Amino acid sequence: MRYCLLNNGSATSFVAGLLLTMACYSALSQDPVLKTRPKEDRDARFNATHRITMNVQVTDTGGNPVSDLRGDDFTLYDNYQVRRIAAFHAIDGEAQNDATEILIVLDAVNTPAAALDEEKSAIFKYLAESRKPLAFPTAFALWFNGHLSATPATKDRNAIGRAFVKLTKNVHSNACGVGLNTSEHKATINKKAGQVDAATCRAVHFKDSIAALDGIAQQQLSTGARTLLIWMGSGWPVLSSADLQRLTPKQQHDYVREFTTVLHDLRAAQMTVYTLTAEDQRSNQENATAVGKMTISAAGPPPQLPRLAVDELATRTGGKAISGSSQLTTDLHACIRDAQWYYALSFNAPLARNDAGEMHSLAVKVNRPGVEVRSMDLYYTEPQ
Repeated sequence: MRYCLLNNGSATSFVAGLLLTMACYSALSQDPVLKTRPKEDRDARFNATHRITMNVQVTDTGGNPVSDLRGDDFTLYDNYQVRRIAAFHAIDGEAQNDATEILIVLDAVNTPAAALDEEKSAIFKYLAESRKPLAFPTAFALWFNGHLSATPATKDRNAIGRAFVKLTKNVHSNACGVGLNTSEHKATINKKAGQVDAATCRAVHFKDSIAALDGIAQQQLSTGARTLLIWMGSGWPVLSSADLQRLTPKQQHDYVREFTTVLHDLRAAQMTVYTLTAEDQRSNQENATAVGKMTISAAGPPPQLPRLAVDELATRTGGKAISGSSQLTTDLHACIRDAQWYYALSFNAPLARNDAGEMHSLAVKVNRPGVEVRSMDLYYTEPQ
């Protein structure tokens, strides 16, 4: 990851640091070039842009997958209106070796030391509990010191265990806090004091963590398969409602565009996000309702200024957000269980009426009582 050196005097608050960071990452505009494409290319591009695939989890009261549903059991609602399902597939993830890949990200950038140690130990326990191959191709990624490192995906439990040990050998927490030295936070150096400025640290972690997640999504596009991304750790710092209201209209627009871009890239890569952490974050998460250990964002579309947070992306993509877990390995298994059986529904999204970025809510109803249905519940239209 590339960092922008920030002046300490300018970063007096999380918002100020965030805005400086966003400015440093601005791309230079380029003159557009008009290209003529043949009809086949235009049709392929249209289908790639406007044909949307939803991976739908249907589970019983015990959390087990329901595997005997048919296409006519499903009803799809787009902005509360029934939309025709263009394609339907029931997918046995264990039977199709390339159907789903598991990617477990250990977040050392944002997670406090005690929680990070618990999460790392839970992964070791998961790998050591059997000698049999893993059920699904699995890769590990380490988000540490501003760098994202990953192992190759494999079912070989021993091989990936050795790779994970090597990957995490010298890992420690980079979480923002008082008294952390500059060697642990290379992006947030206060040259005069030799210490990390906490507000700037949070701003950089916010921007860089989102960039890391979006980079993973773009990388997974090449696999052509679904990915369950399990983010183990606290997740990046989140702007509060008060912080968001202090942004200028242009800054608010840029913030929403960032959310839209990340959500689009996750959808295009068929990624479902899960967040799992030993740290209890329920007390400082706004607009959320705690149900047991699972944190579920408020139902329906996000407000005008959505929460650009890892748990929010988990909810919007049909995954799970679990905080304060005392049984991390058990909860890790529960997340991975979603790969066993699921349904893929496709539909043709309408063209944007005015411009790209029109928000549409999604809901899937199943003609079966007593089941839980999870899938992505939001998308943004794109121009023709």
